[in-house]
Amino acid sequence: MSVARREQIPPLSKSRFNYGLQCHKRLYLECFNRELADPVDEQQQALFDTGHEVGELARKLYTSGLLIKEDHLHHADAMISTNAVLSDATLPALFEAAFLHDDIRIRADILARADDGCFDLIEFKSGAQIKDENIPDAGVQLFVLNGCGIQVRRTCIGHLNKEYIYPGGEYDLGQLFCIEDVTDQVLQWQPEIPMLLDEMRRPLWNPEPPDIKAGRQCSRPNKCSFHGHCHADEPEHPAGKLPMASEKLLQSLAEAGIADIRDIPDGFAGLNATQKRVRDCVINDCLYLESELAHHLQQLEYPIHFLDFETFSPALPIYVGTRPYQVIAFQWSNHILEKSGELRHEQFLYDGTDDPRESLAKSLLKTLGSRGSIVVYSSFEATRIRELAAAFPGMSADLLSLHDRVVDLLQLVRKHCYHPAFHGSFSIKTVLPALVPDLDYSDLEINDGILASLAYAEMRRPETTPGRRESLKQGLLAYCKRDTEAEVRLFQTLCR
Repeated sequence: MSVARREQIPPLSKSRFNYGLQCHKRLYLECFNRELADPVDEQQQALFDTGHEVGELARKLYTSGLLIKEDHLHHADAMISTNAVLSDATLPALFEAAFLHDDIRIRADILARADDGCFDLIEFKSGAQIKDENIPDAGVQLFVLNGCGIQVRRTCIGHLNKEYIYPGGEYDLGQLFCIEDVTDQVLQWQPEIPMLLDEMRRPLWNPEPPDIKAGRQCSRPNKCSFHGHCHADEPEHPAGKLPMASEKLLQSLAEAGIADIRDIPDGFAGLNATQKRVRDCVINDCLYLESELAHHLQQLEYPIHFLDFETFSPALPIYVGTRPYQVIAFQWSNHILEKSGELRHEQFLYDGTDDPRESLAKSLLKTLGSRGSIVVYSSFEATRIRELAAAFPGMSADLLSLHDRVVDLLQLVRKHCYHPAFHGSFSIKTVLPALVPDLDYSDLEINDGILASLAYAEMRRPETTPGRRESLKQGLLAYCKRDTEAEVRLFQTLCR
């Protein structure tokens, strides 16, 4: 009996090539079932916008270059425009030049003209370093260019320079960007590409996607667009949610046919103490809570400060003396618990357009004073305090003195507590509803740190209307306040 096959498959692209390297099922769904993809959220859209902004700025390194204006939906027209100007020696560079070879479409970020009719291929990324997955991305572009008869002298990857300190005014583009020659690494990929393409295309001829189980590839090197679709039927407690599970352990579980934590037999080799505890809690559907946790919390010094920061990390530095992607604290919330049980709240949100850090540091020292334990959830706040101390030497000693008072509630929960509803995560968003069922973040418009970062970036833009700015401000205040309220309620629950 003949096996049904498609009459044709769509062309690939450099993006689809990378999807195929990650997972053949992802590539199949990208080609035929885009309607099953997860919606693009605000974080993803912000990443796209950042990439576009950085790419446009990078083009200014090559003055008098020409942009091929046709978009990605009009590749044939873009190729015509590319061919019309490719041989024009007066053009120093082409941006978004379009090519097709072996049914693979590419748009080259920058083709910079070199000597003797050759070009340098420069692929720009919005990150601050080269990632492993950037090499095959550039490799497939070189494969297409070579197939089209384009002589490429060097293949480079450009990225933001994390050591660049913004002096104010116009960016020094030569310092803002690093361009690294990756020709040798990319050339090593060339012999493998035809075989890889063959392997990727083979499943595309079938009427159904390949049967590939969800696993580490769902989030490496990037979270798959079809994560929700492929995880829709997973068990309530998937084995992959074991905390800090190694590749070796997950492989052992898969080989044993174990997809659910509840099916892990007692004594299964490779589980550490925490993973054994998780297994036992899930199987017995019970809370694990060591008495040491309450004892430790009862030793804290009053008044106890429950502290949380909100931050953002602009790819392109906007404050003098800062670097690309530098974490900038702009907000704090502090719930202060007295020994009498009295609870009060103080907060700070910088609503100007200049650097918020000095004002934040001064207000932070005032609210925290010189007494009392400072409860945080993760090491994030302690790291930000160290950074503030380095940035403002006049406050350094006072800021660093706060470190001896910091207590990380996350580490204590991770060491002494587990609930099946944690589902392998110790995030406060997961721990809170499990241990304090009447409090969560569902009623808030801004309900996670990423949305808070995006909201602050929007709030400080000149074009943001006063009404929208006020709405964002109130949303930020409510969210940061909820974080420290959550810390208080967790503390009170775990002290009992």
